[in-house]
Amino acid sequence: MIAVKEHAYAKINLYLDVLAKRDDGFHDIKTVMHTVSLSDEITVSVKPSARPRVTLEIIGNGKLPTDGRNLAVQAAELFLSTLLANSEVHIRLIKRIPVSAGLAGGSTDAAAVLRALNKAFGRPLTEKRLLALASELGSDVPYCLLGGTALCLGRGEIIERLPDKLHLYLVVAVADEHVSTPAAYAELDSIYSDFKSDRTDGAEECFNAVLASVESGILTEHKLFNIFENAIFKTCFGAESIKTKLFELGATHSLMSGSGPSIFGIFDNQKSAEAARDELIKSGIRAYYAETV
Repeated sequence: MIAVKEHAYAKINLYLDVLAKRDDGFHDIKTVMHTVSLSDEITVSVKPSARPRVTLEIIGNGKLPTDGRNLAVQAAELFLSTLLANSEVHIRLIKRIPVSAGLAGGSTDAAAVLRALNKAFGRPLTEKRLLALASELGSDVPYCLLGGTALCLGRGEIIERLPDKLHLYLVVAVADEHVSTPAAYAELDSIYSDFKSDRTDGAEECFNAVLASVESGILTEHKLFNIFENAIFKTCFGAESIKTKLFELGATHSLMSGSGPSIFGIFDNQKSAEAARDELIKSGIRAYYAETV
């Protein structure tokens, strides 16, 4: 039996805009994503079998499905079918990333499974081929496969790597609220009849500022941007409250990640970030310290 361990890192969006609704029902986006140290742990074990078989064991979250509804299982099954491999794969997932929170928890688990299986089988698939498989699984999976800092376009599968110069001290906090990504996009569709016109939110100015920060490695004083805040804060009052609290606790920047409802705050140093995390936890909010990786 061969066993391979991988860290599945969460992501944050330093910038996220929706450009248009596509004919296929998806949306074209423009986002700058960055990997953070908050992570799940994946161990993939492979042994010979008469037929392909995938099992999943989850530690840390008993509510998640362990069958084919889980993206990690889908990733393993897709990998095995691509190689026509008759193998038994067991995935042990230690879950730490909050689910349905805009942090790509499911996507990064799937990406980690692809990386681990490719190592276990002696790297038969190139990075290009792995990215193609990742794009079949979900919009964020290709980025999670690579990690780091990147500009992502299209549905998120068009990836342009950016310099990994920023080192940020973060608090990631999640209110007890649920956000459906399809519902979040539907709400944006009702707000914007055309995502390209009549925009007064300064999105492009924010985008240029974020790119400048990434290039220099120094985060500017200019605000970050996430178009989903316009939709999500209407119903997720806890998320908006957390953003306010993060600023009150000393964050220099704060933003919702993905379609939410997680909110991250950026602090000047580790000490101030950890102090803010502790204060949020005292007030009953799930909060995590993290750094960009």
